[in-house]
Amino acid sequence: MEGLAERARTILVTSGKGGVGKSNISLNLALAARRLGRTVLLLDADLGLGNADILAGVSPRHHLADVLHGRCSLAEAVVPGPGGIDLLAGGNGLVDLPPLDGIRWRKVLSEVARRDWQLVIVDGGAGLTGPVRPQLVAARELLVVTTGEPTSMADAYAVIKLVATHNPGARLWLVANQVRDEREGRAVCERLAAVCATFLGVQVQYLGSVPFDAHLRAAVRRQVPLLAVAPGSPAARAILTMAARLLGLPAPATGGLLAFMARLGIPALKRGGAVAAQD
Repeated sequence: MEGLAERARTILVTSGKGGVGKSNISLNLALAARRLGRTVLLLDADLGLGNADILAGVSPRHHLADVLHGRCSLAEAVVPGPGGIDLLAGGNGLVDLPPLDGIRWRKVLSEVARRDWQLVIVDGGAGLTGPVRPQLVAARELLVVTTGEPTSMADAYAVIKLVATHNPGARLWLVANQVRDEREGRAVCERLAAVCATFLGVQVQYLGSVPFDAHLRAAVRRQVPLLAVAPGSPAARAILTMAARLLGLPAPATGGLLAFMARLGIPALKRGGAVAAQD
């Protein structure tokens, strides 16, 4: 069981602010990883404000909050998504939400650990507070999405600062979204990475850039993932390149689901019962 759960490489996609395209990147990165042969679960952890299911064009009967409340099992909430991925929706417009405590997360993640996904992409919430903070502190591999706008870069820096302070050793990736081209995106990420190295003493790796692309806007309107409707578009090719680079490198030594559960303070399950996972 430990080997199975640890094999589920877990990547948190996050951003300092909303509106930077985080969920679109999460969804299409999941599809790209599936095309590269991985079995993938896209877990929308933006409770109450999730939109991965809307972008994917699916209408699940249950969502993450239902699992957390005990109203259904993980198997009942996970639905087949486009491109061969599996999807656990976060739910949208919900007001009756449970607190993000370890007991409820244990229910979800221990069930995830029993499945055979090779990659779990967690589409986290934006910002630093509320249910987002534990995710940032627990993840061993994070993909931080920013744009070239100064406010977006400042908010991304705040996320990285929190991770560097409370989650040292986590692997940090930067993605520049909504840029003119690779040159602009790389420059944005290099500026931000330089500031992080100087003032935080942390290394942030450049993963890639996603250019402005009319195909992406059309895909959002149609509620179809970009990689499903326009796989040859500039943005789709950029995401495929990022996925290949990401999956071409080994996961962090403690980059699987067991480590994520342990850092959330959640006992991991073995065949003989519940035991505390060690980071």
